[in-house]
Amino acid sequence: MLTLALDTAVRRASVVLADDDRELASWRADTHQDLCRRLAPEISDLIERAGRTFPDIDLIAVGLGPGFFTSLRVGLATAKAIALSLDRPLVGVSSLAAMAWHARDRLAGLVCPMLDARRGEVYAAIYRASPHRVEQVEPEFVADPSGLGQRLRPHEESVHLFGQMDAIPVDRIVEAVGPRACPHRREAVLPDALAVAQLSRRRYTRQGGDDPAPLRPIYVRKSYAEERFDIDLGMR
Repeated sequence: MLTLALDTAVRRASVVLADDDRELASWRADTHQDLCRRLAPEISDLIERAGRTFPDIDLIAVGLGPGFFTSLRVGLATAKAIALSLDRPLVGVSSLAAMAWHARDRLAGLVCPMLDARRGEVYAAIYRASPHRVEQVEPEFVADPSGLGQRLRPHEESVHLFGQMDAIPVDRIVEAVGPRACPHRREAVLPDALAVAQLSRRRYTRQGGDDPAPLRPIYVRKSYAEERFDIDLGMR
């Protein structure tokens, strides 16, 4: 199955064209305010580099976050547009679940992928990982180190903490979680489109695609504008 996958949850955006689990072509780059301008041309270029065409694509996959609000909307809108124009199925998966899938071979057991949510907080979720499966234990949430500790302490086993370790308060998190915390500090793990492709293909095989119309990013919390002005922009 030829899968076009996107993830734009963090500043480093990624797009991958995968044949089953094998990466054929990719684009990974740090983006700032230029994602909307760059994303569509880069997708066209990588498909051409792989020697394929848009009609060859069987499945569109997209990471839903949580992450940066604007870039998530750009990624999902692009994925929806491609899926609708080609009349292809679309699957959206959590970017945190994709991180857990990426790390499953070396961090088996209870895992907690984390991304910088700013304001001293992290986006996180809890999964049970094994070489062939990632099972959600707790869905995506946002928390400060104390709140993360409260989420993790009831699980009476060691938990692997990994993710955007260069941007989050690791020491405070480890202190809050307690002796069962197993932080992996040396490597920053970010959401990546290859893991999104692999995870989405498996989910599509089991249960089919998503309805594009109601599919939304995983925002977890209100936007800055919603919090400041106490309004609901209807994004969740």
